Amino acid sequence: MNLEQLKIFISVLEHKSFTKAADAMYISHSTTSRNVAALEDYLETRLLERDSRRVKATPAGEMLLTEGKLLLQRVAELEAAIKRADSSGSGRLAIASVNLFSRQLSEAYKNFCILYPDIVLGMYHREMSEIFSQTYSGEADLGVSFSYALPEDMESFEMLAAAKERFCLVVPPDHPLAQRKAVKPQELLGSCYISVGEQRSGFTKRLEEIILQGRPQSEILSVPTLESLFLQVQSGNGISLVPCPMAREYGSNCSILDIEGLDTSFDIVLFWRKDNKNPSLPLLLELIANPDLTKADSVSGSCL
Repeated sequence: MNLEQLKIFISVLEHKSFTKAADAMYISHSTTSRNVAALEDYLETRLLERDSRRVKATPAGEMLLTEGKLLLQRVAELEAAIKRADSSGSGRLAIASVNLFSRQLSEAYKNFCILYPDIVLGMYHREMSEIFSQTYSGEADLGVSFSYALPEDMESFEMLAAAKERFCLVVPPDHPLAQRKAVKPQELLGSCYISVGEQRSGFTKRLEEIILQGRPQSEILSVPTLESLFLQVQSGNGISLVPCPMAREYGSNCSILDIEGLDTSFDIVLFWRKDNKNPSLPLLLELIANPDLTKADSVSGSCL
């Protein structure tokens, strides 16, 4: 069965007119009549009843109308699946990311897995110092980090800011400030401060200098990892300044406070090599850049 003939036949019945169907499909009236007649010849049965006022389906035509629509839908789905399979390359997409919670990214990752189930989305949580090197070497297709943690020279990369974020203060749940929504830096004197050793960026160190305000080293506890930091805070051993996406990920047993009078804003940034040829990458970037895309939009729309 010729699918183009089937489309024309369905259009005739939907418009109840050969002329209107021809106009809708940008073909001539004679082409419309010829294709419907050819379809009837092929099936060896009459599909339409025609008179001067209307066109209606015979019982066989009604069956073909119903089943034909389902067939065309299935063909469209098959074509889209084949195109996705052809564009998925290796069928793998590796992401090196700091361990954070971002609603925008979580939704994009979930929608990607729904839309492209045959593409394996590999999520690898790494320290900030590792993410750039793994993306640069090609071990990861996409890096997810914070804007302040990226090197100055990003000439070899494309970047996309996924969300605006800020730093916050995490304190033990029984801390005197725990019931507050926000605090000023000077109110933090007297509490032991917990810092993540040498992994801090210059931006974080500058913020900490404002928070610490020259307090003695005896009031500063240095720990090796972010997990260690939150464990110390949850245990009541001090307070700390951390990115909010990480506080949401790790700080379920901490009180999270905003800091007044201090600009701590930054971006969650996605970056990838300009020469990255993985065809799965633009599929994910499109979902992140356009979070309101529907499934149909994502399958048929253009990529970044």
